[in-house]
Amino acid sequence: MRKTSRFEAYLDDYNLISIYLSTSFYNGESKTFFIRDAHGKLSPLSISQQTTSHDYMKYILLINDESITIGDYYEILEEHGLRTRLQYGLIVRTNRFNDSFYSDRDDFGSQIINGNTRFVLWAPTANNVQLQLFQKDDTKIVPLVKEEKGCWVYELEGNHHGLQYLYLVHVNGSINETVDPYAYGTTANSARSVVIDFDQYDVKMNDEYLPPFKKTEAVITELSVRDFSMDKSTNIENKGKYLGLIEKGRVGTLNNKVGFDYLLEMGYTHVQLMPVYDFATIDELNPKTFYNWGYDPAQYNSLEGSYSFDPSDPHSRIQEFLTVVSTYHRHGLRVIMDVVYNHMYDMAMSSFEKIVPYYYFRLSDQGAISNGSFCGNDVDSSNAMVRKFIVDSVIHFTKHYHIDGFRFDLMGILDTDTMNTIVSEIKKIRPDSLIYGEGWNMPTMLPESSRATMFNMHKMPNVGFFNDFYRDHVKGPTSVDLKWAQGYCLGDTNYIDAMKASLLANTRNHFSVKLFDEPDQSINYVECHDNMTLWDKIKEACKEDSKEERIRKQKLVNGVLAVSQGILFYHFGQEAARSKMGVENSYRSNDEINKVDYARTVQYQEIVNYTKDMIKLRKEYPIFRFESSAEIQKHIKFTHLDHNALLYEFQDVEMYVPHENVKVFINPTKHHLQYPLDSQYKLIANEAGLLNFEYTNKVYLNPLSMVIVGKVKEVESSYIHEFNKC
Repeated sequence: MRKTSRFEAYLDDYNLISIYLSTSFYNGESKTFFIRDAHGKLSPLSISQQTTSHDYMKYILLINDESITIGDYYEILEEHGLRTRLQYGLIVRTNRFNDSFYSDRDDFGSQIINGNTRFVLWAPTANNVQLQLFQKDDTKIVPLVKEEKGCWVYELEGNHHGLQYLYLVHVNGSINETVDPYAYGTTANSARSVVIDFDQYDVKMNDEYLPPFKKTEAVITELSVRDFSMDKSTNIENKGKYLGLIEKGRVGTLNNKVGFDYLLEMGYTHVQLMPVYDFATIDELNPKTFYNWGYDPAQYNSLEGSYSFDPSDPHSRIQEFLTVVSTYHRHGLRVIMDVVYNHMYDMAMSSFEKIVPYYYFRLSDQGAISNGSFCGNDVDSSNAMVRKFIVDSVIHFTKHYHIDGFRFDLMGILDTDTMNTIVSEIKKIRPDSLIYGEGWNMPTMLPESSRATMFNMHKMPNVGFFNDFYRDHVKGPTSVDLKWAQGYCLGDTNYIDAMKASLLANTRNHFSVKLFDEPDQSINYVECHDNMTLWDKIKEACKEDSKEERIRKQKLVNGVLAVSQGILFYHFGQEAARSKMGVENSYRSNDEINKVDYARTVQYQEIVNYTKDMIKLRKEYPIFRFESSAEIQKHIKFTHLDHNALLYEFQDVEMYVPHENVKVFINPTKHHLQYPLDSQYKLIANEAGLLNFEYTNKVYLNPLSMVIVGKVKEVESSYIHEFNKC
């Protein structure tokens, strides 16, 4: 509550009013209070409690709950004749309010229904809602009609695709001008909402080109629309734009493939786009003035305009993004959206707070704002209509843009019921969608048992989680104060048990920490947009290494990722030793730091080719992506080697691959190692990448490398013997 004027009154429950009376006014003392309705009827209120603060006196007043109609206008009067508007306060957070005003209607926002344009806004505490329509040179204001469950409705005859509008919401004594939080379209810089009819966009979405897949077959790469094409050394035309994601035939100054063609060659199955909904801190009409990743939501259901060829045209961004998704699908690539439903850029200025104050953001019983996101305004997904908004929002992107999955930023701010509802509803539309997120346990005002964290993974069996255990033990800790610390693959072989746990997607109790029940819950990664890149981390943690050794470590980590159980995730550019010049948190850094530097794909082509080979190997060998923990338990064992090198072994796997036994030797040390094999083995891969027609009965393990061999079948073994005799 504000407590900024002499006299304030809030309805905090159906039978409870909180009064704040300034001590500068009669010392804040009043013996009697009255409530007056819009018809002038005056009723006395009884004082239940009275407390004193430095600058105000707080009173708790009791009221008959049947005498209040939510949304109606009331005033509170005190004994000296001072009066104030009764505001709807924490009552909106009660279970009774949620039950009374939950609406399951599916036409919120502005939609074309039966040829007419319908506007629907949920605003149960408003006493009036008006619609401001901007038709060519004419502006008019029309009233909405209040229907059941706090829904306000207006229907305009005809299809008004492209019509711009705003709401004027009369609530708690203010008239709040606001965009429509459900709107699918917006003008530049979130100025006005726009009616959108998706039937007007003629884009074939090419779903039929998407190959069937199982979760652990996913090879995800994360990229930013802006970073992907900003490199000045390329001839990509639409730099920093949606269309820059799909330009073909583009090259760098070294005549190297860049952008879309380069992306396709890597073999990824999914592209995870950093935020593309409308975010706040970029001036869409002057997009190069500022830089931001986009974790500052302004409007969830509308697209970001700075990535559009024409931000002033509300249709341009929609047409372009549909074209991007369509093109990716045509080439067999699925598209995942990074979504940030856990907080907004500015709570006070958000349409949510302007329409239903105190409802959409998580507050304590005393009105304090939850700050588990460290952005000062945690979204309260446990409130029924907040949960519905989030679910409706992901349904919108799934239906209208054919999005193939969602990555949830700070997912631990949200609740488990919301995440399970999302999975259930999205699977009805696109059954093979991937739903995953950051399952960190954030200090939000929500019981830990209800938070969508990885420690509650058993409550969300169909949700994946970024595996920070994997990240911190394979690469090394990401925090700035521990940038010197090495993980197993960077040289600290004391983490050998943690390495084993990581290779198994933390699905077994035998080694270190069990985090997940099944491998498809683990998103294995060492680098993403957050924190240092892997290359920058290696430079900090391994300062005594030569450049050749750093390259070998980058390859080793990329290769180990590809043979780890779980879901594979690479940051775009990681395969080319991407660097951000040591910047740990580049969310506001310039394009020079954040861009994908395509010259590095030539400079570090050795790493690029190796990573590409390892992705191909993962696709060809199902043993590196088992679907169940039971298969992991049955077929995998480990052996400690000299100097804490590791043998990661697959037994009895001829039903999956053309080998009875596959051995993966991992050597994060600077020692040359060699081991005899029990029979003839095919040399599948080493630090040079995939190998063909090479066989051996002894493994030579070079420093900072991984070697993979497969046991030759008896028939093949005799053929090799005869071949060698020749």
